[in-house]
This record gives sequence, C-alpha cells and structure tokens, in this order.
Amino acid sequence: MFTNAHVVSNSYLPFFLSGHLMSLMLSVIIMMNKGVMFLFFMNLIFILYILLLWLKDVIMEGSSGFHNFLVDGGFSKGFMIFIMTEVMFFSSIFWVLYNKFILENVLWEVGDMVFGMSLPMINTFLLLFSGVVSTWAHSKSVNKDSFEFLLSLVICLGVVFLFIQYYEYKNLFFNMSDGTAGSLFYFLTGFHGFHVVAGVVLLGLSLWRVSNYNNSMVTNFFLDSSVIYWHFVDVIWLLLFLLIYL
Repeated sequence: MFTNAHVVSNSYLPFFLSGHLMSLMLSVIIMMNKGVMFLFFMNLIFILYILLLWLKDVIMEGSSGFHNFLVDGGFSKGFMIFIMTEVMFFSSIFWVLYNKFILENVLWEVGDMVFGMSLPMINTFLLLFSGVVSTWAHSKSVNKDSFEFLLSLVICLGVVFLFIQYYEYKNLFFNMSDGTAGSLFYFLTGFHGFHVVAGVVLLGLSLWRVSNYNNSMVTNFFLDSSVIYWHFVDVIWLLLFLLIYL
C-alpha cells in the first residue's frame, strides 16, 4: 500500500531545530526579565539557518523526482492544516477585539490616530493589487508561461508594504503599553507584518526555484502554497483594516 511513498533519509535537523526552539523560548524569558537580547537573536538566526537547510533538502528531493502524488498529497493536507491553525489563531485575537471594544465598550480611536487613514489605505491597495498579480502569475505558471516578472512585482509590493508599516510605527505617538487598544493594535498589525515577511520569503523561494530550474520540471505545489498563503495574508489585512482602522 505504501510502496510508492518516498522514505526520507535520516536527518539531524529536527533534533537541532527542537533544541533551538526550546532555547528560543528560554531566551525570550531572559530578554523580558534581564534585558539581554543576544541569546534571543542568536537562537533566531540558528533557527532560520536550520529551516533553510531543511527546506533545501525538501526542494532537492522534489527536484530529484522523489515527490510523487502520495507525497504531494501529504504536503497538501499538511499545508491546509497549517492554514486552519492560522485561521483559528487570528480568530481568537479577533474575538478579544470584539469582546473588549464591542461587548465592554472600551474606547477605540486608533483609526483617528494613524495619519488620517492615508497609509492604511495605501497598504490595503498594495496588498489587494499584489493578490491579483499573484493569481495572474499562478495562472501563467499553470500554462507553463513565463511569470518571473509578475512574481517579482508581488515581492516588491510586499516589501513596500513592510516599509510603509515600519514608517507608521516610527511616527505613531502611542505604543504597546498604552492600554488594551495599544496592545491589540501592535500585536495584530505586527503579527500580520510577520506573516507578510513569511509570504515574501516563500514567494522569493518560488522565484529562485523557477530561475534555477526549468519551469516544466518544477512541481507547482510550492508555488501553489505560496500564493494561497499570500491570499490568506491579504484577507487577514482586509479584516484588520475594517475592524481596527475603520
């Protein structure tokens, strides 16, 4: 029954990743209590390095033809479970937002404090437009047409979004310590920004794969997952814009 499935080779990467994840959590506690940030960034760099090595192994396996329909099916199911966990996480934070500012009538004036809505509107347009372009790029990849320029445009739009959000953070006159509104604003927008960074990295890796391998020889799963993830980021931002800024 499982004779056609690919059996992965032994790897030390999961062991080291689990160890550094535990060390990262301990370094967060040390950073919050002692103000020592070196251990946190050191563990974070090691985790990113291990993830890149692991991703390299997976890409090489796929490019070598080991990822048949059974393996791709497992990847697809795992990715959908991952998206569902993301949906549940943001749903819990949106519930806190609803509970505090609708049920308990806590004052919420973030929309009036953020540059008269100009920057959030620009960022909303950038992400929505990037979603359209990513769908266009995906359709071209399905037809085996060149889509490198469109994918590069999506990545550039994501980077511009992050720069605008950074500029917004630098010029706001409230911070995370300013009550429930400040905490939720920075947590929601900041965590979404982290997802934008992850989406840009995934799309960048997809672009790298297309640039280094023939498009006809590269499976579409990685690009499909990256585009779906980018659409998820778009939807979350649209909800943030409607619930926080408006």
